[in-house]
Amino acid sequence: MRANGWGRIAHLSSGLVEDGPPGASAYVTPKAGLHGLTRTMSRELAPAGILTNLVMAGVVVGDRQLPEAMLQQVSAAAATGRTTEAVEVANLVVFLCSTANGHITGELIRADGHFLTPA
Repeated sequence: MRANGWGRIAHLSSGLVEDGPPGASAYVTPKAGLHGLTRTMSRELAPAGILTNLVMAGVVVGDRQLPEAMLQQVSAAAATGRTTEAVEVANLVVFLCSTANGHITGELIRADGHFLTPA
């Protein structure tokens, strides 16, 4: 990437890092490290034309079968009232890694329908 003077990096994480739900310390700790890495890499690599961002994906059900009660709880916790579709996360990553993104770097972008961890 440095040799080409152009590159795009997209890390994937979770918004749970910001909400800090009880019992999730082992899950959120490495994700928090990615947040710091993304911000630091953006400062280090942007002068070389390499943009680095992080996408905090929401709950993506996909092929997983969640119990109905859990699915309802997760959906209700999002302002949009539903879980995140994998294609929504993918489309954001495609944009961030494309030539259409010429200036966005160091950002931690939530793609979760404004999910708030249920209390």
